[in-house]
Amino acid sequence: MPWIQTVPPDQADAALRAVYESVYALYPPEYGPPVPALARPGGAADGVVAAHSLIPEAMRHMMSGLAVMMQPHLPLTRRQHEMIASVVSARNRCFY
Repeated sequence: MPWIQTVPPDQADAALRAVYESVYALYPPEYGPPVPALARPGGAADGVVAAHSLIPEAMRHMMSGLAVMMQPHLPLTRRQHEMIASVVSARNRCFY
């Protein structure tokens, strides 16, 4: 979880929940199920999207763009996406 205040989807008001849902709808289906290894002790797992929850319009634009870049018809596989994210996260010294 990021070191900033976040609003997870289950605690979001109607407007923020709509943004979460619109963003999640763009992601390929294989990104839907939670990955147990990434869950925090409290059960939270989606810190990357939730980090944008205080500015919902930023979330809508940033995360929608990311979701579109991960579509299965594009040349990179999910494994490659995860590998890139892992290298960037390690370089930035963050958990994601």
